[in-house]
Amino acid sequence: MKRTHFLRPAAALMALLVLSLSAPLCISGCGGGGESTPSRTDLENTLKKGIKPNELGMVMVLEYHRIEEKEGDYTRSIENFKRDLETLYEKGYRLVKFRDLMSGRIDVPEGTTPVVFSFDDSTEGQFRYLKEGGKVVIDPDCAVGMMNAFYQKHKDFGYTGLFNFLPGLFDQPKYVEKKVDYLQENGFEFGNHTTNHPALGRVTDDVVKEEIAGPVEEMKNINPKVKMDILCLPHGSEPKSRQLMFEGSYDGTSYLNKWALLVGSNPFYPVYHYKNSGKVIPRIQVMDYDPEDGSGASGSGYWLRYFDKHPELRYLSDGNPETVCAPEYMEPRVLEKRLPNGVSFMGY
Repeated sequence: MKRTHFLRPAAALMALLVLSLSAPLCISGCGGGGESTPSRTDLENTLKKGIKPNELGMVMVLEYHRIEEKEGDYTRSIENFKRDLETLYEKGYRLVKFRDLMSGRIDVPEGTTPVVFSFDDSTEGQFRYLKEGGKVVIDPDCAVGMMNAFYQKHKDFGYTGLFNFLPGLFDQPKYVEKKVDYLQENGFEFGNHTTNHPALGRVTDDVVKEEIAGPVEEMKNINPKVKMDILCLPHGSEPKSRQLMFEGSYDGTSYLNKWALLVGSNPFYPVYHYKNSGKVIPRIQVMDYDPEDGSGASGSGYWLRYFDKHPELRYLSDGNPETVCAPEYMEPRVLEKRLPNGVSFMGY
């Protein structure tokens, strides 16, 4: 007959106490520290695929203006816009929101690079509605229509952008609210491009405040849910009193901007990098590059070619938004105070 062993009550209580105290330690500490263990494992798997993450590399905010049939100054043709989508996707770029990029918590698949689309002036070619068979539909040849069609084929590319608007909002007055609501509901963002598009460096402080406060008040009347904390500087011109880009009020309307966007013309480092540009953010105008005559040397075509030749300078994701992953020797470049809560550096 087998003997059954029972713990005395005191011993049983002690055993339970030991288990209760040790279990949390095992959850957080066994194998090297909770989340850090799967993160490290994931990183090792990523490296085995030949992907070398560099989340201290440079990123781009691309700048569009008009979208029309023919290419021209500050105009991207419909054909070239479609080609831009294909090119960016094939080269491993993925759309993200501007605010997500600037938060430092960047969530794109491993081996890909975040990129932001920004559209200035809110022209009709960016977002147009058409009537078809008694219904109102998005024009498939406007920017939003082309982006949506591409997204339906490539869900991992993303479907978002930043519209820096002027009064009139896409030049179809009867559809203003419908367009704003659609963009707001589908994860797009809005930036303040002032009321009259002046060079803010050439006007008085009062005019600067009036110009910036105007679109804030306008958007409150259209859709008060829209966040307004991004200023797109007309002509890239900063006001004499730089602080007015970020905070001010006029005629009872106050504004508070976190960032100001320039017109061009280069990529920049993430917010937690010691060389980050701060609150004034450069952008890159979308244009082709001709290496023979040098035309378009400050545009997107040039920079895409540049990163093809210098992939070590391009941001490349490890696929984990909770880590900033890069070669170990780059750790001194990280400003820990700028890392989002819960995000840490992981070197290899």
